[in-house]
Amino acid sequence: MKASRDLIAYNDLRRIIIDPGFCNLCGACESACPVHALKIENGRLNYTHDCTDFMEFCPICYDICPFTEALLLETLGFVANAPNRAESIGYYRKILLAQAVDEKLRDLSHSGGVVTALLMHAIKTGFIDSAITSEREKETPIMVRPLLSLVPDDLLSAVDCEYFSSSVAMAFGRAVHEYGKAKIAFVGTPCQVRAIRKLEAWEHKIMNSLRIVIGLTCLWSFSFPKLTQFLKESYGIEVSDILRIDMDGKYKVSLKNGKLIAVSIPEIRDHTLSVCRMCEDFTSELADISVGGAHPLRDWSLVIIRTEIGEEIFEEAVKAGVIRTRKIEEKPNVYAHFVRMGLLKRKYAIEEIERRKKRGEPVPPVSIRLLELLPREISLLSSLKAEHIMTKNVMTVTPETTLEELLTIMTRHHHMGYPVVDDEGKILGIVTFEDISKVPASRRGEVLVKEVARKKLVTAYPDSSVMEIYEKMSQYKIGRILIVDRKDHRKLLGIITKTDIVHMLRWPMKKFDKTPT
Repeated sequence: MKASRDLIAYNDLRRIIIDPGFCNLCGACESACPVHALKIENGRLNYTHDCTDFMEFCPICYDICPFTEALLLETLGFVANAPNRAESIGYYRKILLAQAVDEKLRDLSHSGGVVTALLMHAIKTGFIDSAITSEREKETPIMVRPLLSLVPDDLLSAVDCEYFSSSVAMAFGRAVHEYGKAKIAFVGTPCQVRAIRKLEAWEHKIMNSLRIVIGLTCLWSFSFPKLTQFLKESYGIEVSDILRIDMDGKYKVSLKNGKLIAVSIPEIRDHTLSVCRMCEDFTSELADISVGGAHPLRDWSLVIIRTEIGEEIFEEAVKAGVIRTRKIEEKPNVYAHFVRMGLLKRKYAIEEIERRKKRGEPVPPVSIRLLELLPREISLLSSLKAEHIMTKNVMTVTPETTLEELLTIMTRHHHMGYPVVDDEGKILGIVTFEDISKVPASRRGEVLVKEVARKKLVTAYPDSSVMEIYEKMSQYKIGRILIVDRKDHRKLLGIITKTDIVHMLRWPMKKFDKTPT
């Protein structure tokens, strides 16, 4: 064996990702491999030949894997110049409700048919020449496989919600290599979007053909054997009887005989892919546009527009009359459900990571990297003071504000926590989205902020180091800290969120302009 083999990244990929069972067969490594040594066949990733026969050093398959730590900050350069950012949502320009005008597209969809409508319009106008999505397998409708759509009608079989993994990144490579496509739309779940963005950050030659990335919201992907066994043992459901699965607070399993079985999230969680249980990204935060369900609304989608090119293609579709929109502020309960799902996914992920670490079980490097700071980042945070990054014009609420009114404020401004102040502006407490979510929707119009606000506050001072604030957030498991006057602890001077700190660490970053010339 050649000594140079130690420099080949596949060895690390196999040891750290494949052998522990973290590979979800997205196929990014197959698309990227310069000597075609990796190939997905029969539900597994195969190492078809020894790449050291062709090169002495190559890190690409490890670097572009969505579950490794490489290139994470670089991928944020694609979305980080958006004007807004929020916990569980990421960077964004707009958040709104939308649906396809064509009723047929809505009927085929899990929600509002927005993804299909966008892609069909983009192909018709020449904005893209193809789209990589997924479609249901005919034999097993709940399973999905990659779909390369070349004409608008191809998209009628595309799905806008995935509960099982699909090798869409592999399909992207084939669209370039085998079909010569040069203006491709890519649709995927959060980890698939991360893989395609890593390829783009790597500046792989096939990525010159990428035009736009549309991300689907995703709680988890299922393990097919585990889920089907669970459904058979617990509900007597055979996989051949399942027509589709939907998610609207519970997983709804539609059967071919017309019956509908509801399964709770905690009940089904153990039957997901292990790597998914450690993923924090619910909204596909690296996409140009993210699309998810708008529960409890039927036939509508919640859309997050993150980039200029995403805004461009979406607005053109609206102007062309293929998509109609509504303001998210009109439906605070939709926004509340959406955010709750995002926070729930993050909570479960952190718990699973901590559990695995305590037991000495493997954790994907991406999960460790997103929770732990590098030495240079610790040094940077230690050198900065709170006053350097805090938001000074803090939005506050009064004790007499109802939770219904507060939810409306949150839906309009997308902040997850608000200081509660008296008539003189003195701090009384803080109220967060988590506090609202503990109160039934039917009572939010009568319950006041002062009844649920937290009086015991974790605070810091303007001259406190940002590292000290970060450590407090980690210690108390909170997402924000109020900055108060050192002499008067009830005098509010600012606020710092964990999102603010992460944004500061990730900026400045390389910006990528994909707007066509």
